[in-house]
Amino acid sequence: MNSQHPITDSLAVLHAALDQVGVAQAWALPPEAKKQVLRDLARAEARVTAMKLQVLALSADLAEESGDKDAGSWLARDQRLERRNARLDDKLASALDTRWHHLTDAFTAGAVNLDQVRVIARALDELVEGNDDLDPELVQRAEHTLIDHATKFGPRELRILGRRILEHLDPEGTQARDERRLRDAEAHANKTQRLSWRSLGDGTTRLTGVIGDDVAHRLETILNAFAQPRKQAAAADGKLIPRPRLMALAFRDLLERLDPTRIPDHGGDATTVVVTITLHELREGLGKAGLGFDPDGDDTHITPEHARRLACQAQIIPAVLGQAGEILDLGRASRLHTPAMRKAIRLRDKTCRADGCDIPATWCEIHHLVPWSEGGKTSVKDGVALCSHHHHIVHDPAFDHERHPDGSFRFYRRR
Repeated sequence: MNSQHPITDSLAVLHAALDQVGVAQAWALPPEAKKQVLRDLARAEARVTAMKLQVLALSADLAEESGDKDAGSWLARDQRLERRNARLDDKLASALDTRWHHLTDAFTAGAVNLDQVRVIARALDELVEGNDDLDPELVQRAEHTLIDHATKFGPRELRILGRRILEHLDPEGTQARDERRLRDAEAHANKTQRLSWRSLGDGTTRLTGVIGDDVAHRLETILNAFAQPRKQAAAADGKLIPRPRLMALAFRDLLERLDPTRIPDHGGDATTVVVTITLHELREGLGKAGLGFDPDGDDTHITPEHARRLACQAQIIPAVLGQAGEILDLGRASRLHTPAMRKAIRLRDKTCRADGCDIPATWCEIHHLVPWSEGGKTSVKDGVALCSHHHHIVHDPAFDHERHPDGSFRFYRRR
């Protein structure tokens, strides 16, 4: 074979190797071998994708020659790919080539996968955006920290860590930046929020709007209470109802149950919310308050002034925080967790605590870590949120489980 270029030569060898195993029968692999094959394929896929993005970052000349908007657009057209995804690849390729070189090295070595790279690159971009005064050494430390944690965490956990990375690396400067961003975000929401609707003439109306994150959070909390997925599924003969339609049905139920006598000129009673804030922050107007139950793991934040406004017009349920930030026990001696306990557990856990499950905690059941029948206590500390599926599995004698240091569960079928 005549050598043309290391990349083209390597790809020729790769294709030749794939041709040889293309007819292999994967079903013949034993379970342990399948595990290793899938791990090796995932690493190989990451390394090939890293090479593709590196070449893509250096292929602007292809777009100039063909008249395409960018190299990603050329690739999408040439290979019949989804244009949006190809353009996202082009943008990611540029970020890796110009800014995040350590992440590129880890990607090329197969130490991180594409999903992780997307999350880490976005977190780093958001970190430096609008923070021109950040020490470059801090940014580099953040990049290394996120790469190191990629060996233990998936995209969802890395996304949460990426949002909070600066709190760990620069705690003194973080509060001022957070307060400035939060006030700017609230001012932007107040300026840009809008709501409109238009009849489509077929019995439906298109509702369009942009609202503040805090308003959206409260609306979602209320609609989740009305949605009741299992009850709705039963009414639909067990068929799964898509979440957007489920929310529309919940919105309808909400409006039908509003008491007209309780809607004064000022808009009626406010909804119940959970606010996590220290008494000092609430009084002094410093720091930030959080609205709980966010399945992404990062609470929706509001200013202390906003929290005080809610206190004037809404039923506030405080989540009392200890010095280390933990939610204090709200429990009492009873077999079933009280509504206050359930709120605290869901506020803490965010989602089902089964490893990899992202069912929101508001849809989960509360499981006793030590069964009540075996002397277990009913408290926030000894309760955990599990979705219906995993709550059944944790009590299924066909399965065993272990609890990780971070509180998540991993299940195994007994042999």
